[in-house]
Amino acid sequence: MGILIIAVGGLALGFGLILLLSASAPKVEEGPHGTEDSPHAWLARLDAPDMGKLLGQLFAELKFEVEDARVTGSVVDLFATNPTPITGGRVYIRGVCHPPLGVVGEDEVRVAMGERKSGPPAPHPGGGPAPSASSSQISFRRRNHGLKGGS
Repeated sequence: MGILIIAVGGLALGFGLILLLSASAPKVEEGPHGTEDSPHAWLARLDAPDMGKLLGQLFAELKFEVEDARVTGSVVDLFATNPTPITGGRVYIRGVCHPPLGVVGEDEVRVAMGERKSGPPAPHPGGGPAPSASSSQISFRRRNHGLKGGS
């Protein structure tokens, strides 16, 4: 019984300290993009064309080859190539200026990832349905290329 009293007393004391600290803490008024004196406030004031230039410069400094930058409304789409051998490749960067309430929405994330909420699957890059092969075609390919498993 004594351990229970100690546990409840400690819990009450902890919550009391939390309430005391939160009541005495100074209140900071922030807008949707942080305070005006914060170190990143200048970034929140950028419009889309300026953000596109900034992203292009940033990735150029990182030794990426910037291929294309498109500005549409408050969205910047940037395509760059990382020339590093093994880990390199093409990169897609999407910057959103002034999202509502400072949060990028689900739709923007889905667009950036190339997904769609509903509807038929995306078409094959060749323009039609994805090609498929029958089991006889697979066996033929295995025999002709010296692969095991064909009949």
